[in-house]
Amino acid sequence: MSRRRRPRPLRARDQVFGRTAPGNGILHRTPAWAKVAVLAAVTVTVLILRSPTVSLGVVVAVLLLGAAAGVPPVKVLRLLRRIWLLLAAVLAAQLLFNDLAGAGEVLSRIIACLLGAQLLILTTRPHDLLGVFRTLVLPLRWVGLSPGRIALAGLVMLRAIPYLADLAHLAHRQTQARGLEHSIRARTVPLLTGSVDYARDTGRALAARGIDQVRR
Repeated sequence: MSRRRRPRPLRARDQVFGRTAPGNGILHRTPAWAKVAVLAAVTVTVLILRSPTVSLGVVVAVLLLGAAAGVPPVKVLRLLRRIWLLLAAVLAAQLLFNDLAGAGEVLSRIIACLLGAQLLILTTRPHDLLGVFRTLVLPLRWVGLSPGRIALAGLVMLRAIPYLADLAHLAHRQTQARGLEHSIRARTVPLLTGSVDYARDTGRALAARGIDQVRR
């Protein structure tokens, strides 16, 4: 009689919910709803003013606040390394259809908003974020949808983006090492199979956490 193979455990980088940066500073103690509200206000301000100076000020403020909360600037800026290809594509598109000043303005706004969101994630427990998102989507209950499950799906997606970006970067490096950087198949197949594995592991993790028990 063949033994049933046990599911392989999730690797540390495959965890559904990323780890918050350790610390007990004022940002870690601030309620999640307050941080989300401040992030929303800052994002709206950056998008309305369209000023690279304001965006740069937001970036500096984010790094200083993170350092004060015990989050090293390197950890906050790590997000940019993960999505540098996307940022490069945005910059190239802006240079193609706009001038250098306009490209710098758009890119600075994107970076400022992304780093603000990154600091929020690093200093807020996933459970607290889930509670805020669930509150924001409560009106959807009126049309028969489950706010709890919608919020959970959004949070899972948010945590999956850095992993998938790392996976794409790894696939690119592997194709370069094999001299296949011009092969679309060599670059996409590992990315697709890795994404499927990640989705399967995510499903197992959610089932183990009792996704069916998420309150409506």
